[in-house]
Amino acid sequence: MNKIIAVLFLMLFATSLQAKDKPNPADYTIKVHISASHMQWTFYGWKMYADATLNGRKVELAGDAVGIGNHAAEEALVIPGDYQARLTSEFHNSDSTAIHQVYDILLTDGLRWHCMISGLSE
Repeated sequence: MNKIIAVLFLMLFATSLQAKDKPNPADYTIKVHISASHMQWTFYGWKMYADATLNGRKVELAGDAVGIGNHAAEEALVIPGDYQARLTSEFHNSDSTAIHQVYDILLTDGLRWHCMISGLSE
């Protein structure tokens, strides 16, 4: 009996993981223009980097490669273009000369790319 309950619980849990809520585009109020993207292999897997303009500031963004399938070989680049983003966390020192910002970028099909600012330029 306990095995049946355990199996039913696992099936219910797996189903709930698949039913992710779609993001609300109204929550993504920051405009970002990605001008280039590339992937680099790291010890932890593929990382994607993007040259972007975010709130008028030139930045490099870094995050896990965007997965478009069920296999690691189906990780993909983000095509250059205009996207919407939202700030998910931010830390800075007292005069804001050192920052750490994390964003979710909403792709056109509803996927989200979770990334952080990894470089700044003037």
